[in-house]
Amino acid sequence: MNMQGLPGADSLLLGQKSMDALWLRQQVIASNISNDDTPGYKSKTVQFEQLLQDAMGTQSSDMQQMQELISGLEPEVLESGGTQAREDGNNVDIDAENIELVRAQLQYEYMARSITDDISRLKYAITEGKG
Repeated sequence: MNMQGLPGADSLLLGQKSMDALWLRQQVIASNISNDDTPGYKSKTVQFEQLLQDAMGTQSSDMQQMQELISGLEPEVLESGGTQAREDGNNVDIDAENIELVRAQLQYEYMARSITDDISRLKYAITEGKG
């Protein structure tokens, strides 16, 4: 979807990318949970926020360039190495995964509501409050 030139397009694009990353995060966490009993399985995480922070750190004042940076952002699935592996080599912490799943679900719901609110404001502005 090309939203260039649309007022508020940057926040809609950012919301879309964030929701995509949160959806992927939920899938990865669900996979971690389902592999809790798989010997040798290494849990995975999704990195997005740091990539977004790095992209936003460019301090570009060109809106088109900023939208292109955001459009090009893709979350990365990384294998977790920092957690202690059990005797079977599996490092899934089921309690931590469940907490992260709830966190990702709440963040996803918040982003969906935020995007809905942005669209409602745009609709209100376009129709001059008559629609």
